Amino acid sequence: MTPPATRAFSSPHRACVLRAVDSPKPWGGEAWLTSTRPEAAAQLASGEGTLAQLVKAHPEVLGQWSRRIFGDEVPTFVKRIHTDFPSRVHLGFRRSVSREALTGWLDEEQTLLRRLFSALRVDGERTFADYQERYEAWATRQSLEAWLRDDDATTAAELGRFLDPSFDVQAWLARVRLNRAAIVDTLNEVDLTRERGNLFLSSAGVVHAIFGLSHQTHPIDRSRAALEALFATLAERGARDSDVELARIIRDAELGTLRAQNRAPPKNEAWLPAVVDGVEVLVEPQQTSDTTYSLADFYTPLTWGGERVRFRKGAPASGIAREELAGYLADVDFAVMPLASMRRSPETVPAGSREGADLLRLVDEPSRWPFFTAYQLELTQTGRFTAAAPPGVFQQLVVTRGRTELCDGAGVVGELSPQASAFVPATLEGSYTLSAREPSTVMIFSVPGAKGGAPRFA
Repeated sequence: MTPPATRAFSSPHRACVLRAVDSPKPWGGEAWLTSTRPEAAAQLASGEGTLAQLVKAHPEVLGQWSRRIFGDEVPTFVKRIHTDFPSRVHLGFRRSVSREALTGWLDEEQTLLRRLFSALRVDGERTFADYQERYEAWATRQSLEAWLRDDDATTAAELGRFLDPSFDVQAWLARVRLNRAAIVDTLNEVDLTRERGNLFLSSAGVVHAIFGLSHQTHPIDRSRAALEALFATLAERGARDSDVELARIIRDAELGTLRAQNRAPPKNEAWLPAVVDGVEVLVEPQQTSDTTYSLADFYTPLTWGGERVRFRKGAPASGIAREELAGYLADVDFAVMPLASMRRSPETVPAGSREGADLLRLVDEPSRWPFFTAYQLELTQTGRFTAAAPPGVFQQLVVTRGRTELCDGAGVVGELSPQASAFVPATLEGSYTLSAREPSTVMIFSVPGAKGGAPRFA
């Protein structure tokens, strides 16, 4: 077999259809649509391997500006998330809170969970699943009422049979509720069903949680300020300066030196609430990182670990230590963040819209958000859209509704659907065309380049 790094591909100059990798979770599941990460690399529908292997063999598919600014690996990917919990999220602080106060509440959460862990009496996986079903139902009810619903007595009766008789379940429930209420009171809460179609930018360092998942943050990108400044300069000079001069400007930004200071691969991401095949989901474009700093897990703090119960986050027998929490909070952004500052609503792009095809911009503002661009294409039953990737960068096409045929200059590439995305290389010869087979929505993701990040319209 040809080694992955040197294997031959039919053409690095054509678009390719990708098959997602599903990842079941205790709280729901994820579909990694365009990933090059080793644990869930998107497959090429042609059967020639993975997108990661294609890029490793032909890094030129990323484009000269993507490579100069972001490196020789795919800097972003897209996944789709669904949970078994209410369609809501927490995102950023809505009011001022001190680092000391938040650390204290999070440490108290772990202390209370250790007491629950010590008192839990389950004799096998089936019994634990029975307990967990009741615990999750309680957590879901409470999450919808900011943890202020006083149902301690009835919940204690439901959970008591799984716990040591000497454990005061009702008192424990009351303390947990009040502590969690204090935490969530500091955070913005977003009802995703009311925000469908809007994109929420979630910067690394911002405390957030999809209901059902842990409250968390991600490693920050220490090159961000320089990257934003670079794109501001490129916006002024990209149209008039030579490629040689633009390359010098990028080199002088010394992004590599700044990135070497990162504690871990940074993860800035965004959330787009959508309905895919009748299921409420979040479409999440993000930097190519899977490093998460979990601060608290309200819904599934304990899990079955083969032969016994264990904590899902932190040490198996003790959860997240105060020292860990302090380390995670060191880079947290404690600024108050109005939701309007993070929300991006679709705006029509007249130059890219045709009869049967409407192009909308969600985010393309690299001097403020330098990680990726996002456009939305709405196609009618007979809609067609012809374009190419922005100069010197690639595109990722993700369908959230319908079915669309993808063609390039060499002919039909394949059909795109919620189960089949596409990678459009910067080396594509000519343009590509999306032709709807039924009314469709296609998300178009890219990275900002030295000469703009919008699709090039044919």
